[in-house]
Amino acid sequence: MKAFNIYTISLASVLLATPLCIFPLKILAQSPNPKQPAVIINSGSTNTCKYRIHLLPFGKATYTVCNRKGAGEIKVETATKFFNDISAAKPLSKLPYKSCAKSVSFGTSTQVRYQGQLSQDISCPSNDLRVTNLDEDTKSIQQELNFSTSKN
Repeated sequence: MKAFNIYTISLASVLLATPLCIFPLKILAQSPNPKQPAVIINSGSTNTCKYRIHLLPFGKATYTVCNRKGAGEIKVETATKFFNDISAAKPLSKLPYKSCAKSVSFGTSTQVRYQGQLSQDISCPSNDLRVTNLDEDTKSIQQELNFSTSKN
């Protein structure tokens, strides 16, 4: 009878402890990797240069615009919001996409790539808040980095 009680207590302990071990792993898996950048890809247009921004979760960024390389830093709050919005939008490839009319001279498309996932164009107006948030984030990031996309 005592052996049964020890077995029952041991099994109960393992079963109760398992969620405590797995839950932190789930949170860790959802957390941004501090060494893996998210990439913002903008197509450019007839009148503007394409650009690509590699952004780390703590705000450090490198970018290429008009075939020139640069580096900068954005506010941690902006970076945190962007990575939180990416997490909320996963899987990025499954975000709803609604095409929109764009000017040949000024129309661009913007995509986000992170952890092997690539979004559709997020720059068209959307009824999905996840798409809208990502689009607003990418605009804020580009503005904070303060680079020009002008071809002049």
